[in-house]
Amino acid sequence: MKVKNGLIETKGVIKKIEKSLIPRVYILSIECDEVSIKLDLVKDLLMFDEGDKVAVTISQRKPVFNEGRDLVIWGYVLSKKKSLKSDKPSKLLISLWGYLLVLESLRSDVVDAFDYLDKVYLKLSKEI
Repeated sequence: MKVKNGLIETKGVIKKIEKSLIPRVYILSIECDEVSIKLDLVKDLLMFDEGDKVAVTISQRKPVFNEGRDLVIWGYVLSKKKSLKSDKPSKLLISLWGYLLVLESLRSDVVDAFDYLDKVYLKLSKEI
C-alpha cells in the first residue's frame, strides 16, 4: 500500500456485494492488506463481482483511466476519525455525490493523507 499526501494506492479483493436499504444501491466490501473499504455504489455503475481483484486509487488529481473498464468517481472528504487506541482502526469518510466511501485502517497516515473537504477521485480497476 502506498500512502502519501493526497494519494492512497492499494490492491484488494471484493469480498462482498450486498444490497443496501436504499433502492438500486449496493455496498461493496473490499479487503486490502492494511485497509478495509466499504463503498456505496448505484446498480448502474456496478461492474464488479465478488472475488474480483481490484486496484484502488484515491487521489486529489484526476487519474488516468480506461473508459468503460475503470470506475472513476469524485467527491469530498467529509470526516476523519482517528482512533486513540492502537488496536482500533481510524476511519476516513468520503462523500461521492451522496454515496459513502469508508476506509478503515490501523495506519494513521491513511486518515492524514487528505484534509477536510478535499476534492478527491476514486478509481477502481479490475486486476487482470
